[in-house]
Amino acid sequence: MIKTMTVAAAVATTLLAASPAAPAAARTKTISFGGMTLTVPGGWTPRHLTAGDDWLTVTTEKCGKNVEWCRSFTLAGAQTIKGVGDMKGYRTDRPFAPGTGEVPCRFIADLNHAERFPSAKPLVNEFRPVGTRKAQYREWAGECYSFKTGKTVKRFVQRVWYLPKEKVLVVDGWNHAELAGVLARARW
Repeated sequence: MIKTMTVAAAVATTLLAASPAAPAAARTKTISFGGMTLTVPGGWTPRHLTAGDDWLTVTTEKCGKNVEWCRSFTLAGAQTIKGVGDMKGYRTDRPFAPGTGEVPCRFIADLNHAERFPSAKPLVNEFRPVGTRKAQYREWAGECYSFKTGKTVKRFVQRVWYLPKEKVLVVDGWNHAELAGVLARARW
């Protein structure tokens, strides 16, 4: 009898977990940016790290005040795409690197390592869905290197979704497994 109840409880638990009802919705939140609305996991946190509303960093893990080394992705709008002040704008023929100096390596929490993009050609160049729209999608090979030796210590891929008409850019240098699906389900 105990074995039968355990099997029945396991089946009930499996059915409840597979149900697309309210519990899944309770673990999500919405983020609006540039005319689109994204439904993201509840643990993802949007943060405006610049003075304007044109740049939104979404951290995908709990992190402290130093969000530079937290797993995240960026949503950028028209001003960032165009370039403002000393920030370079976005160009479709290169990875997104808006600063004018060395960018610290996102994977190593010190200032002895920086990032670079050694290739002038993207690894992938195609169109991908962002809701009902099609984004120009590119993947760029990136690497972190040591200032002391100049040697590569970590490789990564920067993924970029660009919607020129909507003036929205999505940049992911952490290869978030869920992000492509979140973007494909975006609402406009």
